[in-house]
Amino acid sequence: MGVFTRFVPSHYALSLTLGLILAGVSLLALGGMVASGWLADTARHDARVINQAGSLRMQTWRLMAQAPTADPAQWQALLNGIDDTWQHLDDAVRREYDDDVARRAGGLRLEWGSTLRPAMRTPELAARVDPGRITAHVSDLDALTGELQTLAEARITRLRALQVVLLLLTLPLIGWGAYQLHWHVRRPLGRLLNVIEALRAGELKVRSGYWRNDEIGLLAATIDDMAGQLDLFYCRLNDQVEDRSHRLEQSHLALTLLYDNARYLAMTAPEAIDPELALRPFEALMAPAELTLLPHQDDGEEEAGAWRFPLQGDAETPLVLVARLPGGAPLPGWKGRICETLADHLGAALALRAQGRHRRRLALMDERAVIARELHDSLAQSLSYLNIQALRLARALPDTTDSDAPAILGELREGIDQAYRQLRELLVTFRLRLTEHGINAAVQATIEEFAERGALAIDTTLAIGDDVLSPDAELHLVQILREALANVVQHARAQRVTVTLIDQGGCIDLAIEDDGVGLPEHPTRTHHYGTIIMEERARSLGTTLTLARREAGGTRVALSFINGATSQEAPQDE
Repeated sequence: MGVFTRFVPSHYALSLTLGLILAGVSLLALGGMVASGWLADTARHDARVINQAGSLRMQTWRLMAQAPTADPAQWQALLNGIDDTWQHLDDAVRREYDDDVARRAGGLRLEWGSTLRPAMRTPELAARVDPGRITAHVSDLDALTGELQTLAEARITRLRALQVVLLLLTLPLIGWGAYQLHWHVRRPLGRLLNVIEALRAGELKVRSGYWRNDEIGLLAATIDDMAGQLDLFYCRLNDQVEDRSHRLEQSHLALTLLYDNARYLAMTAPEAIDPELALRPFEALMAPAELTLLPHQDDGEEEAGAWRFPLQGDAETPLVLVARLPGGAPLPGWKGRICETLADHLGAALALRAQGRHRRRLALMDERAVIARELHDSLAQSLSYLNIQALRLARALPDTTDSDAPAILGELREGIDQAYRQLRELLVTFRLRLTEHGINAAVQATIEEFAERGALAIDTTLAIGDDVLSPDAELHLVQILREALANVVQHARAQRVTVTLIDQGGCIDLAIEDDGVGLPEHPTRTHHYGTIIMEERARSLGTTLTLARREAGGTRVALSFINGATSQEAPQDE
């Protein structure tokens, strides 16, 4: 193992050794499987080739045997069968065997095709062929068959030899691994388990005594060091028990007083709370310090032995809790923490009165919000009325002689429509609420809404968790999606829309693609308030919005931003 420690840290030597053993066994097994598979693949056609060579012998003898009685059609079928067998045999030999075997098989096929077959093309001609020629040809086929069989047996022999070699190489590796596991893993772990059991029983003096410079040795040294630290800690702990007991008694008394104080402040009406009465139970505990409450602006100059704790909260009259000690002595830390907690409790209680007024102000603001919604509703009705009047005016135009009237009417109707659209977008923005189920549910609800509104086929790809984005980011994304789908419904004349929202390791990608008419060649910015809103929301996410024509037709709206990098500047929906 010392050879490996020259290249890697010594405490990784055992892992490296076992890893090398496992890798060696795995490589030998993999190499054996690959080599065996290759040899088996080369030998898988041997049986068929040998069978075809033997079949040629049988077919040749059958041909000679049927020459006296065969009719021309039957004779031709026999010849064609021999030709087919020769074709398959020759192809297999050329593909699977070396050149010597291929040349020998090719010579026999050439002898058949150029000499024997022309001489035996009819039964009458076959009867005149010298039987010795046929016997010699069959003998050559026998020799070819024997050679093929010898090659097949040689391949099987090589496969067996390979398996034996791999087995002989694997067994030493397995033995080496077993040796390493026994002496460097099993036995040291047994000693460490004995140490752990002793530590659990309270015997803090026991040590493992294993010092080998490997992973188990590092673990043993760590456990021994831990046992020593526990022994030292246990000795120190016994010395601290008495001191801790005294402090716990003080803490218990302080917690009891603080609990009673908090209960008094919680159960008493804010207007009836007496701060001086709340301080009296602490006089004995805080002695010799004296606790007083003073207005923050009247607490006087800094003086020795006076410790000040401002009352946190929105109290109408800011107060400060002052703890004075005689002779300018320092205030102990635990008493200072009690004063801080007491000041927080009193500050929170005194702030309740201001919070009551604040709640009343919130109620007034809610009422004004209701009035604002009613005003919006009235404005929408007024715009509807103006739209109806414009329609009536359009019907009356044919009776007028003023040539500018149609243009003026068109501008009037455009202004009414634009005002109506802005009002509708404003109301949608005010009323937009994310569901409690997260961003996926909000996106699905928006897609279903616009799919029904615009009779669109919307393909959705969502790969984002519901707890990934902040509420502000979710609101911006849903609003951008709504604006983009609204533009598709109103202007794109599209049939299919694809919406993609994915989280790629903290990078959020949103894309909306349609197959509609696409952006104009020279777009103008007139009345494109929806686009402006989307761009502002994209900037609030710390990115920019991309609007582009698709090569296949339609429009692509996309943005990509790093989650958590949201800009502090948010669009003003109000």
